Order: sequence, then C-alpha cells, then structure tokens
Amino acid sequence: MRASGLPFVVSTSLLKLKPELLARLTAVLGGKHGVEANEIAPANRPAGEGIEPTRGALPNDLTRAGPSANLGPLVELMHETQTVMVSLRGPHGTDIIGGVLSCLSKHQCQIVDFSLSRLHHDVTFGVLVHLHDRDVDLFSDLAKTAQRWDGTLSFDVQDARLKASKLASAAQYALSEAPYAQRAKYMATVVNERGLSPEFLSQWLNWLLARKISVEQMRRLDGHASLMCVEFRLSVPDELTPDELRAELIAISAAHQTDVALQPDNVFRRQKRLVVFDMDSTLIQQEVIDEIARATGIERQVAAITERAMQGELDFKESLAARVALLEGTPVEALEDVKRQLLFTEGAHYLCRALKSAGFKLAVISGGFLPLAKHVKAELGLDYAFANQLQVTADGRRLTGRTFGPVVDAARKAELLEVIAQAEGIAIDQVVAVGDGANDLLMLGKASLGIAFNAKPRVQEQARARINQKSLANILYLMGYSESEAAELQLLG
Repeated sequence: MRASGLPFVVSTSLLKLKPELLARLTAVLGGKHGVEANEIAPANRPAGEGIEPTRGALPNDLTRAGPSANLGPLVELMHETQTVMVSLRGPHGTDIIGGVLSCLSKHQCQIVDFSLSRLHHDVTFGVLVHLHDRDVDLFSDLAKTAQRWDGTLSFDVQDARLKASKLASAAQYALSEAPYAQRAKYMATVVNERGLSPEFLSQWLNWLLARKISVEQMRRLDGHASLMCVEFRLSVPDELTPDELRAELIAISAAHQTDVALQPDNVFRRQKRLVVFDMDSTLIQQEVIDEIARATGIERQVAAITERAMQGELDFKESLAARVALLEGTPVEALEDVKRQLLFTEGAHYLCRALKSAGFKLAVISGGFLPLAKHVKAELGLDYAFANQLQVTADGRRLTGRTFGPVVDAARKAELLEVIAQAEGIAIDQVVAVGDGANDLLMLGKASLGIAFNAKPRVQEQARARINQKSLANILYLMGYSESEAAELQLLG
C-alpha cells in the first residue's frame, strides 16, 4: 500500500554514503516519521536548501515497525522498486543536463524516459530511470551535482506496481504519457492579440478540470512582451466528442475575445501541405461586388439584392446572377480601378510568404470574379486562383451582365479544393481551408482543418476552428509554428 505522505528520507542526507543513509532510515522507521533537515544538512549550506524531499512509496506496515524490524522490508522494497523519477531544476541548463547524465552513466542506470522544460533562465530536467539493486550512492552524486550548479534536486521512488515489464511499453509509460494513457490526444491553441488575461486562463483551466481534461504539455508560441499565444497538449476522456467540446469553447472564447482552436494531435497536424483561401473578407478586406458597384454607382441596387440573399429569399447562384446583371455595360477598366482599391487583410502577405517558404501550395477560391482573384494570386504569390468569369462584349470593352463557365458556389468551392489536392498528390488530412461566409462551409468541412476567419456566427458554430483576431498570421499558430519559426521562414521567402 502507498503511503505517499511519509518521508522516505530527507534528501539532504543523500550527501552521506550508503551506510549512513540506511542507518538513518532505520532510526526514522524505528522511532519517528521524519528526519529534520538541519540534523544532517551540510555545514556550508542552509538546511534543506537546494534539495527537495522525496515522495517515496512505503508500505503502511513499515511505518509501525520498531527497531527490531531491521532493514529487510526496506531492502526488499528497494529491490522491487527500482524505478525512480529524478528532477533537477536550476539556471544552468546544459550543465544540469550534463551533470545528471554523468551521474546516471557512472552508476550504469537505464534511462526509461526524460523531459526538459524551460522558463526564462530556469531549466527543469526530469529523468525516469531503473536503478541497480539498492544503489543509493547515485543520490549522493546527484546531490553534489545540484550543489555545484545551484540546482534544486527532487526524486520520487515510483510505486512498486510500475514494474519493468509495464515500463517496457514506452508509448504507455513515457513521462508525458504515464498518467494519460487510453485517452484521446488534442492540441488546443489559445490566442489573443491583446494578451491572454488571467481571467480567461483561470476560466479555461477550470473548464479543463470540470471536464476531467488533463494538460500534458504547454508551449508558448508568441514572442511578444505579454503572453499572447499558448499551445496546450491535452489528454481528453474518450467519451467527450470534439463537437461537444467545440460548442462549449465558443462560449468561453466569446466571453474573453480569445480564440481556442482544438485539433486532434496526430501526425498530420504539423504536416499540412495545401492551404485554400476564400478571397472576399478573408485575403482582402472588401467584397469585390460591392467595390465594383461603388465604382459604377449601383451600390443601392446591389445592397438590396444582398439583403434578399441574407434573408434566404435568393440562393447564391440567383443572387450572383441578379447582381452581375446590374453590371451590364460597365467598362472593363472599372475592374482595374477596383484592383487598385483592394486592401489586403493584415498578415496576409506575412502568412503566405511563410507558407510558401515552408513548401506549401496555396490557392484562392472565390465566389467573386476571376480578374480580381488573379490579381490577389499575383500579389500574394499563390499557386491557384478560381472564381467566376465575367463575360465581355465582342470588342472586349464592356461587361455583358452575365457570367460563363461553372458558377463558383459552395459546392464548387469544396469540389475545387479536392481537385487541387488530387492534382498535387496531397491527402485531405494535409489540407487547410480558410473562409468567412456560409458559402465557405462545405469547403471548410472538406479540409482537415477548416478555419472560420472573423466569420458569421453560423460559420463559427460549424467550423472546426475559429480566429477572431485582426491578423491572418495567427493561422501559423494553429499550424504549430512559433513566432520565431515564422520569422525564420520570412527570411527564406
């Protein structure tokens, strides 16, 4: 039985050699349940400083044993429990790692797993090791290493039930997995350009606790003065569905204007190869039909048709035909004027340069018009552009008020996404789609990662991920790139 509250040994005693250590343990078990740190702290160091007590696993019957119990049960415990978690924290990262590994090498320990974390200048290096029978001298050397590098040492004798036969399965008992086996793995990316507030982070962690979701790892992705983006690796109970979780996260996100994107943590999450964008209100800030209408003086008529479409009186094809009909007789030069007025969304150039440098294929698929989509393609260095084609008069000077070829509606967008992926030999699991409107929903659903960018409420509810920040560059965070990695990709572009 585990008695985790009983000190196995005050770890500063590990500076002593094995006989002294075992003698003191005998005294502990025979008379009192602990040894005061100042009894055996080295003279040149305050008691207990730099080394934390262990959290050993001693049977309850040993806590009641007298001096006559000898050391037989303890020796047997150490014989059975040869797996120890060692952790050393301090400001000298590489020295700490080297010191721990040197001790493990000296005592011929078997390393089962290790982990490393850093917060500013402080590094914590943890190692799970198998000890040779009763080799306590290792801890004396580790304690000296901790003193040398101003580190804090702690260790935990693992429960005797974690035997070598179980630890043989690294996938199940790795440090990052041991408490979280048999659960679904997700990556949650949390981002707010104005900074992650303590209020949001508190509510976020309380939600995780309420849903019995465990945090396995955390990684900061941004490099700003205030914390802006964190990536959480989560261990989620199998009974919780992604749709259920996303519905709850929408409410949390909206309350704090902070986005939480939840994705399965699998091999494809950081192996995307194709990103497909909507154009209007996504890559550019405007709606091109409105800009053309403004340039030709028919804004009010186009707005009335748009309102009917929003009320469900017209579907996309009908509303497109009605609006294009109003453009009959418009000089082709008007499109050139509109091109000069286009405003690209913040971060669009930065995002596309980074993705192209990383080897991505990029496409714009728009329900707007091909001349403008081609202009956007050229400006951003995209590989593909698809949109509706405007018919012109025989002399090529004016628009006829009609389109030709397939209408790029919601179904066509999803179809083109699949066509591009097939042409490039890219699996759907490696495709990202970004859009804001209802006619993007099928495309967002077809991709493995569909991102609703500053989208309509209905689109946000149905998309797998949402970004309600100003910059498109935040998409890089969702794809697992840190700010420093994104900056490095800019240099290659």
